Amino acid sequence: MSDTMWQRSSDWVGTAVDDSFVMIHLATGTYLTLNRTASAVWAALETPQTQESLEEGLLRRFEVSTEQCRTAVGDLLERMRDLQIAAPL
Repeated sequence: MSDTMWQRSSDWVGTAVDDSFVMIHLATGTYLTLNRTASAVWAALETPQTQESLEEGLLRRFEVSTEQCRTAVGDLLERMRDLQIAAPL
């Protein structure tokens, strides 16, 4: 497992709406909606986290297998990096 730390971007702000989290990029006006899982990762990334620590938090919160969680978090972090929502330090 990588010990790479991830942190969310300060260019995005958002608010909870029902079971999702709506975000807007301050400079571009781009907006998107995070589902419950992505919202939990976003909240955790308020402080730098490793992928492993994110997975541990999600495994405590959601009913999912370790392998499913590992795959989903890895995919989500890559997507967040592509969208410039979060990045490795």
